[in-house]
Amino acid sequence: MNAHLFILALGSACYPLLLAIVLVLLTAENPPKLLLGYLIGGAAMSFALGVVIIVVLDDVGEGHHNHSHHFGPWVDIVVGALAIALALVLERRHRRRMRHGGSAVVRRGSGNARIDRILDKSSIAWMIVLGMCLSLPSPFYLAALVDIAQQDQNWSARLGILLVFNIITFLLVWVPVVAYLASPNRTRGVVDAMNAWLHMHLLRTGVVAAAGVGIYEIIRGVTAL
Repeated sequence: MNAHLFILALGSACYPLLLAIVLVLLTAENPPKLLLGYLIGGAAMSFALGVVIIVVLDDVGEGHHNHSHHFGPWVDIVVGALAIALALVLERRHRRRMRHGGSAVVRRGSGNARIDRILDKSSIAWMIVLGMCLSLPSPFYLAALVDIAQQDQNWSARLGILLVFNIITFLLVWVPVVAYLASPNRTRGVVDAMNAWLHMHLLRTGVVAAAGVGIYEIIRGVTAL
């Protein structure tokens, strides 16, 4: 995995949608079980979609067998522009929240009645399904897939890179699971502190991640034209 893919993987790990999902799961009942279910479903779906998209990129002539790539720089520029736009939207929401008095009070549940019913069941099977449904590729992941497809490597190497990318992307999901298994009592205190921090800084974290990756992607795309 090169530096570009590593940066995109970190951006995917801090993608606002994933951060919000992690926050909901950490504040629900039985977080380890819910996180594990979401990890199984989400990572499996993300990995499978990655393989399918790379196959499609090969078919349209953007894979490693074709040395005249046309999509790469423009994908970087478009993804960078989308990331900057996302950062601006999140920053506007953050300022609006601050004007109305931001709070670090932990809110239970997702705010969606259907998802909350699934969370209340604490069913690992339902969480696997939910993970599969909610783990759509982020723009950062799509940009990474184009880069992976264009690398002159065999499928074993490609699958290895995809695996590492998804491990980094789901960092905030599998690390709490491992921590709960290793030290449940200590982890609960750390998770409570993490919940409070995320409630206060979720939007700002998304702004920094989106803006940073967006600027990097635009510069990379423009220099490659």
